[in-house]
Amino acid sequence: MAEPKKSPTMLEVGRMAGCHPSTVSLALRGDARIPLKTQARVKAAAARLGYRVHPMISAWVSARRAGRPYQNRLAAVFLNCLPADYNWRSDHHFRSIYEGAREQAECYGFSLDVLQWSDYARDVSRLNKILLTRSVQGIIVGPKLDHHDLIGIDWNRFALVSVGYALREPALHRVTEDHHLGMKLAFDFCLRNGRRRIGLALVRHHNAMRRERWISAFLHEQFQNLRVGDRLPIYEPKTDAPISEAASWIRKNKPDILLVDDPPAWRGAGVETLGFALAVVRESAGVRENNQGVGRHAADLLVSLMLRNERGIPAMRQTVMVEPSFTHTRQSG
Repeated sequence: MAEPKKSPTMLEVGRMAGCHPSTVSLALRGDARIPLKTQARVKAAAARLGYRVHPMISAWVSARRAGRPYQNRLAAVFLNCLPADYNWRSDHHFRSIYEGAREQAECYGFSLDVLQWSDYARDVSRLNKILLTRSVQGIIVGPKLDHHDLIGIDWNRFALVSVGYALREPALHRVTEDHHLGMKLAFDFCLRNGRRRIGLALVRHHNAMRRERWISAFLHEQFQNLRVGDRLPIYEPKTDAPISEAASWIRKNKPDILLVDDPPAWRGAGVETLGFALAVVRESAGVRENNQGVGRHAADLLVSLMLRNERGIPAMRQTVMVEPSFTHTRQSG
């Protein structure tokens, strides 16, 4: 049986690059004292040999240099990209994603602190300095209310995972809800309960942030399960007061039930509603988003990347979809 191949050492990298191991260490960390040409030569040698610094070793060295005791807990960051004036901790959707990620990270011995992107947007160098000083090994980019790009972070230093579809650039590994399954669960409930004129009222902004997966799932279910005469057009409210807008649409199409992403907003509409994307189940039935599970899976993926020393923007992105569940009874939350 062949012996396992030994990992290359910093000394071997230094020999190939023609420099001292201490120079290798500084060059791989991008230290400004090392000329850029030397850094490039060292990094090329490390890549050729397949050399990677283990994250625990890196954290120990950083703590030693800073003169602080090393605790056997690696640092990761949850980068909150919501507006500075948005109280995300009072929003069950966003809070539960973070809490799920934090709890799961701690199970592996990782801390997960929150940093607010808006605090550093005008000077990203400050954020890079903080990440380096804290020996941060991985970043979870949290969800946002609209599409956005993040520019200026030294991505190559970190394992990287994003939540949801909001982040356009850079293209990172992603964890999100299985929106297609959520719509299917809601549609199946309607069919089992004898509903055939099933309507869908969808806030356009919410749909765009899910890559139109809700609409695609709804149209598929219509095509598979309903006669042409029972296939209702999709309603997209243009304001935050959908009932007043939808009155004529409801009278014209006469839905048996309306699938909505915000049931309380439809009270008094005169038609039965069913929530297909509930952060907290307040109704007797509905599809409950597994936001805490999204956070846990984001932490799982991040930790696996860190322990495999996979850093930087991935050459091929993967998307992990977390299944929601249909709940028939009210749940506290």
